[in-house]
Amino acid sequence: MFQCVWSDARREWMEESKPKSHRIEESDGPTHLLKEEHRATLLKLELIERSLSYLRKPAEETLPEGVAVNKALLRDLAVALEKEIGPHFRKEEEALFPVLAEYIGKEYGPIEVMVREHEKIRAAFFTWKKALPSFCRSIAPIDEGIRKAVLDPGLRIVHLIRLHINKENQVLFKLSESSLTDEEKKKVTARMHSITDALRGEEC
Repeated sequence: MFQCVWSDARREWMEESKPKSHRIEESDGPTHLLKEEHRATLLKLELIERSLSYLRKPAEETLPEGVAVNKALLRDLAVALEKEIGPHFRKEEEALFPVLAEYIGKEYGPIEVMVREHEKIRAAFFTWKKALPSFCRSIAPIDEGIRKAVLDPGLRIVHLIRLHINKENQVLFKLSESSLTDEEKKKVTARMHSITDALRGEEC
């Protein structure tokens, strides 16, 4: 049963993570692309939260197979999320924010807040991810120390990223849509695609 759950969850997030840029025209605007990426990230966060919540349960409420499957799912989701965070933040920081800053400024406003949150998310996520391999390999019982060191920080990161995404969707992206000209939106979208292409080239 747990293997089926793992397979279904993995299939779902892999489907959502497939590149959609070929379906996104420049006329759709840069925030359309970023919202698509947010949607894929939110799915992974939901699955991470489910695994963390299961692993936080008292031992008598879990099964060994369930623990093993959720550890594997958590490990794979963290790797997938790591591959999304860096490129997504680059698209915002190098393509969208500089153009939007011409209208609303960079300092003491929403752009500065978002950049600081990017830094906070990067630091918290990568610190947490470093603790995952040994936790996922371990067969030791999950005690209160592990909950505080690995599971609780994971849930806090899920909450942090969700809040960040909501701020961008509801505030920053709306400002972008109302401020940027059509030509600027096309240039930002083209720059985002260039970042994606460059990153793919680095992987080859």
